[in-house]
Amino acid sequence: MSAQNAAGAAFVTGASAGTGREIALALASAGYDVAVLGRRTEALEALAQDIGKLGRKALVLTADVREATELEGALDKLLVWSDGAIDVVVNAAGTTGPLSPHIGDFTLADFDSTVATNLRAPFIVLNRLLPVMRKAGNGRIVNIGGNHGMRGRAGRSSYSASKWGLRGLTRSAALEAGPDGVTVNYIAPGPIAIPRMKANWKAQAEAGGVSEEEALRAYVANMGIPLGKPSEAEDIVAMVMYLVGPGGRNITGQELVIDGGATVL
Repeated sequence: MSAQNAAGAAFVTGASAGTGREIALALASAGYDVAVLGRRTEALEALAQDIGKLGRKALVLTADVREATELEGALDKLLVWSDGAIDVVVNAAGTTGPLSPHIGDFTLADFDSTVATNLRAPFIVLNRLLPVMRKAGNGRIVNIGGNHGMRGRAGRSSYSASKWGLRGLTRSAALEAGPDGVTVNYIAPGPIAIPRMKANWKAQAEAGGVSEEEALRAYVANMGIPLGKPSEAEDIVAMVMYLVGPGGRNITGQELVIDGGATVL
């Protein structure tokens, strides 16, 4: 990395849009050069331009995290670009998987696709990059999970199972890497008001013949959120930046839930 780069090198999966994109920009603002991975090259290139405007370097890595060969090839390119060093890893790529079908109503292929995205991909990333961090004696890893992986939810079995597994992977990695100065933590968001979710709430409003505000209130009530509102992407970004910053230096193996209190109930 450039001698001008005081922070180091960061890697973010699922960076094409939404929370992953915002995390990548926040890391660049904090002084990191950032490698961004996703499936949409055009969106990643636009992100790389924005990272460049912040005075940082960016590497675009187009890959489908469900495809092990593609992901491993991208990690090869990452380590060449970063001169074999990596300081921050954020596994933000994720999928909800089948929506609403109960067990018995969706296919093994659906289940496998969800697990490949939400659990196997982070394992592949850690399997390659955690040894690099351990050898260097430092590093911060943040895995983005979800609150359905904290409690389960009917109609979300594949998603809950994959995110629950990610919690186990996080804890085990934290125990293994802690003696070498590497932290590994898990963030569990609830609903986030990203464009995709806003479009869903708008569609619900139109289908129900109510205002978008009324549809959102109904959604929040159904999800059991005591604070009465979904999270914003910036809420997740703030926690990531805390964990990779000075405040997170002695935090590892933890599960930090950002869902307005939904899992308290």
